[in-house]
Amino acid sequence: MERYPSAGALIAALKPDRPVFGIRPHAAGRAARWFLANFPGEVAYAYKANHSVFMIGALFGAGITHFDVASEAELTDAATIPGVKLHFMHPVKPRHAIRRAYHEFGVRCFALDTEDELAKILEETGNAKDLQLFVRIAVPAKNSRIPLERKFGISGQKAARLLVKTRQVADELGLTFHVGSQTTTPDAYINALSEVHRLIVKAGVVVDGIDVGGGFPSRYTDSQPAPLSQFMDAITAGFERLPVAQECRLICEPG
Repeated sequence: MERYPSAGALIAALKPDRPVFGIRPHAAGRAARWFLANFPGEVAYAYKANHSVFMIGALFGAGITHFDVASEAELTDAATIPGVKLHFMHPVKPRHAIRRAYHEFGVRCFALDTEDELAKILEETGNAKDLQLFVRIAVPAKNSRIPLERKFGISGQKAARLLVKTRQVADELGLTFHVGSQTTTPDAYINALSEVHRLIVKAGVVVDGIDVGGGFPSRYTDSQPAPLSQFMDAITAGFERLPVAQECRLICEPG
């Protein structure tokens, strides 16, 4: 593998006329260590962001053992990592992928945003009693480059009803959301956690897990996001105000 001190040096040397991959595993490892040290919960890397062996090796070496997978291909690939714990957090999954995830790879953590998906998970796991089920809710995008609230997630009375139904069959009930990719200010997480609070009260359920998804910003030449420490402070404060179980898990999915 050729090495260059910077992306600029690579371009100057190769003058590529087609896309090339530039990988900085040392930077990935540094970022992973920062999240592990500063996020007040579990850090699950979003496998879809980049699953090259260099990237995964750097993250694993830094201490990342939880991974968020979104497809059967990612599932089978990530399952080869020693001691891995997988979260299947795509809210719409093929039946055979659910079946393989649970029975073949030992996955217990699944996301959903419809009653149909809940039924699929129960049927394909044989009405398992050890499921960790996270209901994905739609939250408003604020200062994000790629909003996702119209793509996935449930809201309002439908969300409250789904939370009640999921609570009745889940060993652990969670809520999850995604504020949108490249969110430049922590306001999005503050608003999302406020919506989580309202839904928990509306549904009247005991919640065992909160997954704040990804969306954390990178720095680009045309973007100056707030420091990541401000995101951590906002998430911590919002989480501490939630009416959740005493041992409630807090999870993030940076990519």
